Amino acid sequence: MISNEQRAHDIALALTSAKAKDEKPIEAYHTYVNYLLPILREIDRDFPNGIKEHLDPKK
Repeated sequence: MISNEQRAHDIALALTSAKAKDEKPIEAYHTYVNYLLPILREIDRDFPNGIKEHLDPKK
């Protein structure tokens, strides 16, 4: 299972890499955090127990 934090990190990193190409490192970090926190809040609200990637059909 991928944690909500990992999922939010992956999404925020993808968005940041698309937008922050010409930013200085600190500005890019701020961009990342500004993406990360709202995404994480939304994912936590929608999936309070995490997102199960691979469900075992036997269970």
